[in-house]
Amino acid sequence: MSDTTVAGRYRLKEPIGSGGMGTVWRAEDLHQTHDVALKIILVGEGDPVQEAAFRREAQVAARLSHPNVVAVRDHGAAHLDGRRILFLAMDLVVGRPLNTLTGRPLPIIQALTWAIHISQALEDAHHRGIVHRDIKPSNILLDQASGNTAKLCDFGIARLVEATHHTLTVTGVAIGTPAYMSPEQARGDTTLGAPSDLYSLGCLLHELLTGHVPFTGTGWQVLNQHLNDAPAPLSALRPGVPRELEQLVLELLDKDPDRRPTAADTRRRLTQLHAELAAFADAPTATAPRHQPTLVATATSASAATLYREPGARGTTVRAAGLTAAAITSALSLTTTLPMLWTTGLGALAGLLLAVLYLLDPPQPPHPGQLRITTAALMTLLLLIGGAALAVLVTDFSRWAAALTISVFGGPAMVACASGVRRLVEHALHRTAWYGDIATTAGALQTATVLLAAHHAGISPLTYLTAGAVLWPATALLTAVLTPRRTRHDSLPPARTGSTELRRDTRPRPAVIHT
Repeated sequence: MSDTTVAGRYRLKEPIGSGGMGTVWRAEDLHQTHDVALKIILVGEGDPVQEAAFRREAQVAARLSHPNVVAVRDHGAAHLDGRRILFLAMDLVVGRPLNTLTGRPLPIIQALTWAIHISQALEDAHHRGIVHRDIKPSNILLDQASGNTAKLCDFGIARLVEATHHTLTVTGVAIGTPAYMSPEQARGDTTLGAPSDLYSLGCLLHELLTGHVPFTGTGWQVLNQHLNDAPAPLSALRPGVPRELEQLVLELLDKDPDRRPTAADTRRRLTQLHAELAAFADAPTATAPRHQPTLVATATSASAATLYREPGARGTTVRAAGLTAAAITSALSLTTTLPMLWTTGLGALAGLLLAVLYLLDPPQPPHPGQLRITTAALMTLLLLIGGAALAVLVTDFSRWAAALTISVFGGPAMVACASGVRRLVEHALHRTAWYGDIATTAGALQTATVLLAAHHAGISPLTYLTAGAVLWPATALLTAVLTPRRTRHDSLPPARTGSTELRRDTRPRPAVIHT
């Protein structure tokens, strides 16, 4: 049928996709002189349910205008080679469908990026009262022209929530794709709502992160599992997945529609996770030349440390250690009568301690809900507490009760204070958690030195404890300000984040639309 004109406007060029809903052609729009994706379905004596689905797709999709939805430009009926057809003209997306990249775990940040795109599309559709009902990788196109932006297409079995008297489901038959069906869809419910799409999104996100859908088997086996079986936690299938992401997927896959998060809530939580994880991404990966494959660990056995590294962590550590050494040397020189050689040596020792601990304890991926403090910070705080308790005993052994109190309660108190100071640095200066952690630890060392000098000067305990409460956050903020922050790629651009497969073929081509 190449070179045939449909409705006097669309000249067919080549087929680019086919499926149960018809055939998709690359066609030239003779009125606007550009190519479109033209979906064609033969009607005539065809299935009336199929025709109703196609007409509904045109009605529903034409109402949507969103960057993450394939736009529908025109629809109607015509005759082609003596047969009656319905057609749908859509924007031609140059890229590939998402299902060409599934079957293996994808980089977590890339999976989150595409999940955010889809949740944004669903948020807009649900706001307009539209339920897609068939969220799956083949219905998601990656637009190469806009940096591999994910776009949702094929509202062929979508339905308007308010049109409850219409249904594309007959007794005992559920329309959709079994691997991504919600429990209510698997039962054949005729009043599917927005939560059904969120369940399907959970199945999709599970597949992007682990390489396979939550439930596998024959069609009826999968439907039964959707209804009765609990999915395996992501952490059991891919170590290193943040616990909050695992929790979100489990909530999306809840059997009860009322307990699933909304599209807006899902988008918000995914965006927050993406921003947090991007801060730990490897900057050289994001800026690798296009002619070289990007090496990103995607195997389920990959450890979290291989997936994330703080760009510039080594330089930040060395500079923070140098500032700490200089600050301690200056403080001791100004407040004590120690020889310069001693003050310099003690300052250098403190700076070396900080550098060694943080170089041995590189940044790790965040695990929301856990106490976010590095091993280096914890060890430093414990050394300070141990040193304080030992100093009390050496000064006056009869004060062993005070030393014991410091040993027992000092650690938790210091950790709590360190968490508060770290969060202050994070939010006040917009630094990453690891960056705030090293500034907080450096501030603790500097403050401890000043307080030690104050103690030997005879200042009352209440005075120097009050001074410490002010000095610690002040020195942490000052260290963070004087230590250069990362300046490149606070987050990874979607177009440059991904596995080798995303870069292997850069030739523009239309996405194959599975109908």
